[in-house]
Amino acid sequence: MKKVSLTLIACLLLVTGCSGSKEQHSHGQATAPVLTYEIGSNDWSVITAYSPKEKVLEAYQFAVEHPEVLDYMPCYCGCFEEDGHINNTHCFVQKVEGNTAILDTMGFG
Repeated sequence: MKKVSLTLIACLLLVTGCSGSKEQHSHGQATAPVLTYEIGSNDWSVITAYSPKEKVLEAYQFAVEHPEVLDYMPCYCGCFEEDGHINNTHCFVQKVEGNTAILDTMGFG
């Protein structure tokens, strides 16, 4: 059962991972907000403020908690060329600095 759940979540991440949601500056250049999550805090308001969808929240939670799974899943949407993403983890988590995860907005779809 656990394998099935992980597989379903991984598939969900592939589908929602690289849709790309960007905000526009007045000059027409796309920029993304800086989203940070304190690992272990269980305060996901940074995600729910941008998307009320439960599946989006689940995808970010999985990405932060299980990068070892998503690191082996390549991203096929072309975000390597734009954003340098080399795997599906990068579509949700840009980097981790200490206990802080800097999140990417691609998972908002």
